[in-house]
Amino acid sequence: MPVGITVNTLSVLCGGLLGGILGKWVPDKLKASLPTIFGFAAISMGIIKVMDTRNLTIVILSLIVGAVIGELLSIDAYLEKLAVYIITKIQKTDEPNGNTDILVMAILAFCISGTAIFGALNEGFVGDSSILLSKSVLDFSTALIFSSIIGISVAFISIPQFIFLMLVYLSAEFIAPIMTPDVLGNFLAIGGIITIMIGAHMAKISKVKAANVIPAILVVLLLSLI
Repeated sequence: MPVGITVNTLSVLCGGLLGGILGKWVPDKLKASLPTIFGFAAISMGIIKVMDTRNLTIVILSLIVGAVIGELLSIDAYLEKLAVYIITKIQKTDEPNGNTDILVMAILAFCISGTAIFGALNEGFVGDSSILLSKSVLDFSTALIFSSIIGISVAFISIPQFIFLMLVYLSAEFIAPIMTPDVLGNFLAIGGIITIMIGAHMAKISKVKAANVIPAILVVLLLSLI
């Protein structure tokens, strides 16, 4: 039973719904400051995971190759289109009013951060849901604040989040045999770097497109095995 995945997606759903309903009562100064705090929290989590690396050369090479692949595929552009679709359909508007950037950040933070992917894998490996349960606290708060800014559409990220994390969870059985300590350490490091990039964007330190680095997750597995 994927308890961690279920709780994590429910935290996004509930936080998004609550923020969308109560958004007008959330003080503007909290809407401005809390995303930055969440960003630094994500950066801290990412730094801890980067320290798990077993081969920094492979991690850096994977990051570069993955970024090249992601830029060529324009992954960020596809996520922006998804964000526009969600906002226009859910909130019944023809103009997303510049909110797509926040929604893309939310999709990355909830679905594709290093903590999300490793949390789902860890639950699949050994049934340990503690990582995703801890992540749920941050995700609930983030979803609440983001939805108070851009509307209830944030809550619907829980649907692709559940689907993606369940796919990762179910793949754990097949991935487990190749997850040696070296492979796992490098994998966690790449996930940590992506989490740092998401956090830096959230904290308004950088506008780097973390989505375009997603292929590095697969590249680091391949290079680590080789």
